[in-house]
Amino acid sequence: MEQLARTAAALFEAHGYEAVTMEQIAATADVAKGTLYNHFPVKEAVLAHWLHLELATNLAMLHDQLETRTGFAEGARFVLDHSADWCETHPDYLAPYLRFRFLGIGIGTELSSSRDSEQLSDIADTFGWLIRRGQTSGEIRDDLDPGRLAIAFHHLYLGSMLRWLADPRLKLRKEFAATVELFLHGAAVPAHVSPKTSPKPRKRNS
Repeated sequence: MEQLARTAAALFEAHGYEAVTMEQIAATADVAKGTLYNHFPVKEAVLAHWLHLELATNLAMLHDQLETRTGFAEGARFVLDHSADWCETHPDYLAPYLRFRFLGIGIGTELSSSRDSEQLSDIADTFGWLIRRGQTSGEIRDDLDPGRLAIAFHHLYLGSMLRWLADPRLKLRKEFAATVELFLHGAAVPAHVSPKTSPKPRKRNS
């Protein structure tokens, strides 16, 4: 699967994602089309597998630096800053990848070491690790399941990328920073701040 994904990635880089077909990938990898489809039912699945391989490599390189950044917020911002760098360099891959990921939401959402190789390289595992560390340090409440929290944060992360793709005026780093803030502090008005009075609806002339 790794060989097929890396072969496809080389074709994507040379010709553009949209121009490459599954038949080209199979021919270049010297495998039968049926073999390719047995591993990857659609082209987006090949792309996702390659992106997860790249992500796993990048996260492994960042791990030692993550250890020195205490707390969920600092660690999450560090990871998301590097993610923003990658996304800004490969914007053409994000739309098909995100379509594929959102179609699969809710399938195999448990974060565990029993998942297949594609899922094990998911950034959600890193989010889960950061959340468990935050629960241990008291930064994040520990009465909530860390796997559920990691999934929620992951969805906010994917949503930030969708917003950025839809509006090129946005800055992805700012979107990611807002994601961390929303996850940690929610949308409710803090207890020490008086909520603003909602404006009364304006009367329409009859």
